[in-house]
Amino acid sequence: MWRGALLAGTAAVSLSFTGLAVAEDLSTVSDLDLLAKTREAVEAQDADLALELLSEMQRRGTGIFARAERAVCEEAIELPDGITNWRFKGAARQAYITSAKKRQLGLETCGCLFADYPFEAFTAEILGKPAADLTDADRAALETYLAAEQRDVEGRYRAFEKSCRAE
Repeated sequence: MWRGALLAGTAAVSLSFTGLAVAEDLSTVSDLDLLAKTREAVEAQDADLALELLSEMQRRGTGIFARAERAVCEEAIELPDGITNWRFKGAARQAYITSAKKRQLGLETCGCLFADYPFEAFTAEILGKPAADLTDADRAALETYLAAEQRDVEGRYRAFEKSCRAE
């Protein structure tokens, strides 16, 4: 009895998602919603919908496709030759990673932190200048940014990252 009710409910959910997937552009669905819909489509054995959703996951590099991308996902920080303070690179790297995590939280995406967010975009956004114009004096601004953002962002990002890996 329960099995029949479960199958009927699953079929109804599957049909509603099929209509949803057709009615709405998948690129507007958050990564977490995409992962949930994919799981439900697989459980409902809706091959067409599952294939469509898995294709979108692969395009984004999320869910089961995130691990393949992770190997090539790393920050690339190009500092000008004029930077002489040895602590500058560490502050720049930590601030860049924190900013990328904050950005990813806002976008609700599970892919690579640095995809579509180069170091140059970070320096323009946070320091208001291109990376080539950085000087030792900019380290204070990077450390101020870190002090203001890192603790909050790290806590929220850890929870978000767990949900990305769980899917």
